[in-house]
Amino acid sequence: MINKLQLDDFELSYITEGEGRDVLFLHGFPSNMYFWNDIKNELKDKLRVTVVEQRGYPLSSIEDSMVRDFNIENLSLDIENLVNKLELTNNLVIVGHDWGSIVAWAVACRGNIEIEKLVLICGGTGFPSTSVYDNLVFENGQHYISSFQNLEEADKLLSQNLDLFFRSAYRVTPNIDHGLLDLSLKSLFATHNYASKIHAIDIDSLVKHFRHGLKQSISWYSNIDFNLEISKQWRRAIDIEVAFLFGENDAAVKLNDKMINRLKISGSNVAVKEVKNADHWLPLTHKESVISEII
Repeated sequence: MINKLQLDDFELSYITEGEGRDVLFLHGFPSNMYFWNDIKNELKDKLRVTVVEQRGYPLSSIEDSMVRDFNIENLSLDIENLVNKLELTNNLVIVGHDWGSIVAWAVACRGNIEIEKLVLICGGTGFPSTSVYDNLVFENGQHYISSFQNLEEADKLLSQNLDLFFRSAYRVTPNIDHGLLDLSLKSLFATHNYASKIHAIDIDSLVKHFRHGLKQSISWYSNIDFNLEISKQWRRAIDIEVAFLFGENDAAVKLNDKMINRLKISGSNVAVKEVKNADHWLPLTHKESVISEII
């Protein structure tokens, strides 16, 4: 059953099942709370499992929202309020995928709740300045994160054919040559050969779930530079256990030596692991790698 937590200007949707140690799952883009269903169902007989639909996603949308509503401080406060309301205090593990990993990291840095461990999947600790992406131009246009700064245009392009968008986003990406990879909005999210394989996810349900568009979820990306500014007051190295998991064939996040070194100095108890034959949707295809970090 979906529950609602009333916050200042919207209701945050979540589901909690099971008893025991606490684990909280945070989805990324373009996903929702149901992204974790397989892992949740496997763990709910052993742990108290909570999944949340984060602010700006359809079940937690904000009426008459502004772009700044989706900055990292607000996203972190949502999770802190949920943890406190539900009293998720039994050796809490937070698992985040994609943007969910960045929110989880921010929550840990802020230090307002007790966390035993972070499991951060195909994400990291934050985005660099948008100027980094502005210097990247591909055959089909600028980097998708640069395109997301033009919120209205990006939403219009992707929402006009949500079936194509989700099939493009969730396609299987084996044996990637990152030197030839086109990370433009059109290439990643609006180009798909229907004969190509996609991951085992219900595309029709996603299309229905996001039928009112993607504007609020894309707004997260429009706050990247603002997030860098407001996080200066609490961003720090942390001392809790952190496991970073990355897919070997991830088209969106490429793990390299520079990134490994940066992540390893982000805390005093950090492990960085690359999962063979996995791509960006690692929790769908290699759930055992995620579960083993939790149990």
